[in-house]
Amino acid sequence: MKPEDDPWLRNSQTNAEHLYREIRSLVSLTSPIRENRPIITKYQDFWNKAKHITALFKELKPLAKSDRDLLWNKFNALCLDVKEKQKAEYGILESLSQQHLGEIMKLANLAQLPRGTPAPEIHELRERGQTLKNAGDMLGRFKHAMIAKHKKACFDKIQEIRKTHNAAWDSINAVKPMQQTGTKFRAKKNLEANYERYKKAASALENFKIGRDHLRNFLISCNDPEKTAKAKIQLAETEARIKDIEEGIRKLGKWIADDEQNLKEQ
Repeated sequence: MKPEDDPWLRNSQTNAEHLYREIRSLVSLTSPIRENRPIITKYQDFWNKAKHITALFKELKPLAKSDRDLLWNKFNALCLDVKEKQKAEYGILESLSQQHLGEIMKLANLAQLPRGTPAPEIHELRERGQTLKNAGDMLGRFKHAMIAKHKKACFDKIQEIRKTHNAAWDSINAVKPMQQTGTKFRAKKNLEANYERYKKAASALENFKIGRDHLRNFLISCNDPEKTAKAKIQLAETEARIKDIEEGIRKLGKWIADDEQNLKEQ
């Protein structure tokens, strides 16, 4: 009897041809078409199609046993081939992933704040924050070339360190208002003290200048060589002292101006 004369044979042949076409289309998916994806998703199209074909083997009836065995063996061989390919690629990937893991963890550890130490200075926290950002950027760049457990380890480490950074920033921001108040208070105290120092220095300068004038007048009228020599030494010392006081007054004037400006800005 010809197949076309037997409904069972006719349907069986139709189902076998359908499966054959599906398996032939699966062959084109044995090479990854998602090269820049993780191993699992690189062959996602293949395995999605394979799942569909597996369902067809269960659903398509009737199907001659000889056709079924032949088609199943061909289909199974394709699946085994892709599994082996994935396994080989996974081995290579795991080695490469381990290298990326080490590089990212090294950066993350550099970004970690020392334990049991006072809160870091702002500039240090910024530097470590940039290092942590670099670690995150590296993870984003290499994630398609890393296995899941390595990616998770890096992600968890970065998140853990980021929490400590956020806590440090919160601490710094909470202290800022108090620091500003303290800075203003210190500026006022410094200003008051420098006003007093300036006043005393100006008075001392005036006294030394008076003394210098007396010495100069004495030297004009003195005829005693010994007294003249002593007066000249004293005059030189007075001149040096005047110079020191004038330099001190200049510095005090600058400090006072700076403190006055700081108070205006706060």
